[in-house]
Amino acid sequence: MKLISLNIWGGRVYEPLKEFVIKHSRDVDVFCLQEVFDNDPSKPSRIQKEARTNCYSEIKNLLPDFNSYIHSRQDNEESNAVFVRKSITLEKEGDTFLYGSKNSWMSDNLDSYPVNMEYIEFADKDKKNFLICNLHGFWTHDGKRDNPIRFEQSKKILEFLEKYNRSKIICGDFNLLPDTESIKMLEDSGLKNLIKEYSITSTRSHYYPKEHPKFADYCFVSPEVEVKDFKVLPDVVSDHLPLYLEFE
Repeated sequence: MKLISLNIWGGRVYEPLKEFVIKHSRDVDVFCLQEVFDNDPSKPSRIQKEARTNCYSEIKNLLPDFNSYIHSRQDNEESNAVFVRKSITLEKEGDTFLYGSKNSWMSDNLDSYPVNMEYIEFADKDKKNFLICNLHGFWTHDGKRDNPIRFEQSKKILEFLEKYNRSKIICGDFNLLPDTESIKMLEDSGLKNLIKEYSITSTRSHYYPKEHPKFADYCFVSPEVEVKDFKVLPDVVSDHLPLYLEFE
């Protein structure tokens, strides 16, 4: 199976993103996207004023052979969205909150902006059971270093994963640097950090203005997942670069 994880930056680089999605829809089975908007046009995002308010519907129309699922953390703000090829029958889909709760953001305080993790459960053609989680982690003006909220985020990710006896994939924009304790917590649990294992040096495109460090996006897998290929794709369709995983 093949998966792409990408923070689409609210669809700001839409035409290249459109071409990218169409191209990879031919062989990719699951798209895990972050910063997706499906808003009331009269209520644009207060955080991403340049975002396309209907980019979820636009991408959905590009993927007629996929079922789509979207889970927001705050009304009229960004969501996580998963697009799954229709030949894959889901047993369950949903989201869980790692910080705060839906609509708990106090708009004068970004530190109160909630964090949810979307997930899908299914069995492949060989009856192997999978759990795939799609995450957009806690963001702060202070950068991507450890803080109490990010420790709590990692703790709750692990608590959620412990409930499942399945092959697990956790991907997305974690908003964390590789050397943080918050990332180490996940590694120490036995999850494989594919960004580290494949010596990835950047997950950001030229649209990301900061010189260093150019990290944010990760893919973790449990030991049962057989990784056939993992790489960061060069396609510039956002301020993030797409992560590509082929697995069994």
